[in-house]
Amino acid sequence: MPPTRAKKACTTCNRRRIRCNVMDRQPCANCVALNTQCEIGVSRRGKYPRNKIRRGTPQQQQGHAHAQILTPVSASSASLWRTPALENNVHINHAERIALKPSLAQTQQTVFLGESSPLTCVIDEGRSRSPKGYANEMSKTRLHYPIPERLDANTTRDEALRAHKSAMEDQLTRNGAFAFPSKDIREPLLQAYFTWFHPCFPILDRKVIHDTYKNETISPLLLQSMLFIGVSLCPDITFAKTGFQTRYRAKVLFHSRARAIYDADWESNKITKLQALFLLSFWRGGPNEERDTRFWLEVGICLAQKRGMHVMLKLSFQSGREEMLWKRIWWAYYIRDQQSSAALGLPSRIRDEDCDVAMLEPKDIRDEESVDDQAVFGVQRAEHIPYPIEMAKLARLLRAIVSTQYVPREPTVNGISRETLHAQLTKWESHLPAEMKLGSHSTPSAIFLTGLLHMTYNNLYILLYRPLFLHPTTTTETQGAIALEAATRSTRIIEDMLSHNLVQHGPNHLITHAFSTLCIHTINCCRTTGTTRKLAEHRARLCLLGLQELQKSWDLENWVLDLFFRCLDESTAHSLRSVDVVTPVPEGRGERRDQGVGNLSGGAERNDTTSAIAADNSQPWQDTGPTDLTAPNDWYGLFNFTDDYTDVLGTSSQPDSLNLQSLEFLYRFL
Repeated sequence: MPPTRAKKACTTCNRRRIRCNVMDRQPCANCVALNTQCEIGVSRRGKYPRNKIRRGTPQQQQGHAHAQILTPVSASSASLWRTPALENNVHINHAERIALKPSLAQTQQTVFLGESSPLTCVIDEGRSRSPKGYANEMSKTRLHYPIPERLDANTTRDEALRAHKSAMEDQLTRNGAFAFPSKDIREPLLQAYFTWFHPCFPILDRKVIHDTYKNETISPLLLQSMLFIGVSLCPDITFAKTGFQTRYRAKVLFHSRARAIYDADWESNKITKLQALFLLSFWRGGPNEERDTRFWLEVGICLAQKRGMHVMLKLSFQSGREEMLWKRIWWAYYIRDQQSSAALGLPSRIRDEDCDVAMLEPKDIRDEESVDDQAVFGVQRAEHIPYPIEMAKLARLLRAIVSTQYVPREPTVNGISRETLHAQLTKWESHLPAEMKLGSHSTPSAIFLTGLLHMTYNNLYILLYRPLFLHPTTTTETQGAIALEAATRSTRIIEDMLSHNLVQHGPNHLITHAFSTLCIHTINCCRTTGTTRKLAEHRARLCLLGLQELQKSWDLENWVLDLFFRCLDESTAHSLRSVDVVTPVPEGRGERRDQGVGNLSGGAERNDTTSAIAADNSQPWQDTGPTDLTAPNDWYGLFNFTDDYTDVLGTSSQPDSLNLQSLEFLYRFL
């Protein structure tokens, strides 16, 4: 059914023919944005008692309902979850379809123009000269300017554009972009999202998502993106019920659907776009894929800056709830931008000198309302509140370390010294709240979040002292050992998380931390002998085991691991891998494949996503039969875990036999 019109609109909204929420609040949101007086006019139809519409007889009601069923309903006007029995002569067993209108913004669309914009100085001048008038009204919002209705794509009356959007929507529907799994499959994936991902990056309002999901008005773009994360992090037993052969294929499908909706510019709500883009950034593409993690992050950051999120302290908000959501979204982007930039050795897209955003506070994270369906949408726990705050603080320290220790040019004289950065890290740890301290928790959620936080913390020490560890001198050997100590602490955390079966559910920056730790232990293994070498090798194998668990959720760069072993000397490489291992293939998936030492890359199969978006509408939901989308080859069978360490005893290899430069290069890709 088409969306109902507002019962009343203020005179300003009525004159501009835009949606008004004056029945919920006065002044309405549009008048607040424009700083205009909000008045309710008198109806032209006059004020007199009106009789209610008389209900028809049951026969009349049944006939009316039958007529409604026969009336064709466009995809844009439908707001129901529907399960088609037959479509294109194909029976879809588990697919349900959602065809909803894009989530429209509740207020008038605005554009952000910063301090250097010429329009800003005009508004400032008008504010100082004119106590009233349009210039004075604009000065109160100052950096946000309303878009004229004739230029707003959401309210345009252009017939050609409307026809284009209708055709685009039909195309998305035919391609299955609005297809969703059944409730029995969908809700466990949402449960995985709110259990493992939302505490790390609370970019959604739990209550709003709960309500829009229950009343079937949630954005398809956002829901597909959430299912992409959910199918990545859900337990194996949950994934087994989805009908897919591989988790990689399921991720390709959900990501492709969300990407198709975004590419069609179907979603009009900018905040919803920001949330979906952030989730899509967890797609790990191949080395030559353009739309990788950085691509989606950069698009989202650009959109956030266009909204003015980077100078949030200079903006006014309609409610505290909106401001807190903006802060959570911005800091999530900041954290991920710094992490991905440091891991890849690329410039960050967010610079501290361009930003004016307050640090997260507990009130920004704390849920204002609880939800009814806590089994699916979860409940906030004590450790969920400080985790994003402390991660944001570590992200700023990460930015400082990378910008001073890993710059292409010689650091300036006024740069922050390594000793100062070390002191800041120590200060951060000393001010940790009790919920985030290691060793004092028994619940899986607390162990999971504290482990992730301290892995990030230790990785900063590794980054800070890794140059001294790689190239030690008589004066810096002691300082370089700090990197090894941090790697050892991280290994203990990995072991603890492995014992609780939590590593699989970690976000993908845990891959970078585990591989960074692996590199340190591998180098130490090459430099030592006897018991010290055995311990170093044992820790390296724990890191490999952690990466094995992460492979269940995220697609690791197999070509990087292949090159990693090529960088090692023969003795070390032999101790960490076997010569020839047969990778078992589950029954019904074809023949067994022999995977030798030279067959580590996932091949071109990983980038073949062109058929994923169409597969949902032409085939049943169950993923059966041969497929061209397979998971990357499992390279963990290549690691030889022995108990007696007989293969690692003997003369240590010389440090020069390890290609440190190549190893440091590889670190940036995993």
